[in-house]
Amino acid sequence: MKIYNDSVVTIEYKMVNDKAEVIDTTDNGDALQFIQGRASVFPAIENKVAGHSSGERFTFTLEAKDSFGERDEAKVNTIPKSQFNSEQDIRVGMRFYTEKNSHDLPVIITAVNDEEITVDANHPLAGKSINVDLVIVDVRAATQQELESGEVERDEDIFNRENSK
Repeated sequence: MKIYNDSVVTIEYKMVNDKAEVIDTTDNGDALQFIQGRASVFPAIENKVAGHSSGERFTFTLEAKDSFGERDEAKVNTIPKSQFNSEQDIRVGMRFYTEKNSHDLPVIITAVNDEEITVDANHPLAGKSINVDLVIVDVRAATQQELESGEVERDEDIFNRENSK
């Protein structure tokens, strides 16, 4: 079966940076499943697998603009140290969440001095290319329930539901 919108696609992949360091992988046995055309993976990955079938392998580079975006210096802010809990030992590399527009925003501390703390809200992979080795493991039509929920069901749940009728 070829991959079209509303297909459930199962892939295995390895993503590495320019230094060949593994960023993410399914080597632990947890293949990734998604519904094609629902924007649950990077659009560049959906575009790469569209029209292809299980067993096909691709090696390609996701440019920053196609993955976590370019670095945005507007997301780097210096804050007075007095705004932080004075009992905390604030160190470079610490990660925490701050609230922006009623949403939790992950940030990392990139600099600390006696007066100020610099935080960066860019994704750690922003501005970086990612090299991808991807294999299409399986393709099937999405069930009606998957189409309605937008989430892939476990094969076991589909089997149990179909056999309980």
